[in-house]
Amino acid sequence: MGELLRRYWHPVGLASDATDTPKKVRALAEDLILFRDRNGRVGLLHARCCHRGTTLYYGKVEEDGIRCCYHGWKFDTEGHCLE
Repeated sequence: MGELLRRYWHPVGLASDATDTPKKVRALAEDLILFRDRNGRVGLLHARCCHRGTTLYYGKVEEDGIRCCYHGWKFDTEGHCLE
């Protein structure tokens, strides 16, 4: 059922939960990070950086995304690597 359920929208938090401090969220047995960038856009990303696997929970929220604390890769709210 996991593959089927991932095709639909699921509430994972309130709008007030998305702040410039990353928050851990668990949905459908996946660890996720919820944050709001400085432009006001909400992001929900996989909890681990795709580069070295470190957690984005300790990442720094910036103007247009979140930056990994380990090597500094920056991801936008949709998960695209910006830098």
